[in-house]
Amino acid sequence: MRGYKSRLTLYQIAAKGRLILYLAAALVVFIPILIVTFTDNPFNPIYSKVYISSALTFIILGKVLTAYKKTIENRTLPWATIGTITGFLIVLIWGVLR
Repeated sequence: MRGYKSRLTLYQIAAKGRLILYLAAALVVFIPILIVTFTDNPFNPIYSKVYISSALTFIILGKVLTAYKKTIENRTLPWATIGTITGFLIVLIWGVLR
């Protein structure tokens, strides 16, 4: 019974946490866009890379929580979600190294 309660608690954390991470990723992208739009003062490219990389990191963490949630629900690995995570990791590494 104790293992079931801990899995249920982790399931609820994953459900709420992924939404928070997706919202944080959207805010990290849209707040700098709004600042640049209203002030007509562009950001340094390094800051743009940092904002985009952090937004991608939030999205990847949200996808990891989604995969965990799907694994708890179906007792199988969600290969499509794992493929999406791999793709985002490749994009993140490519963007950081470029």
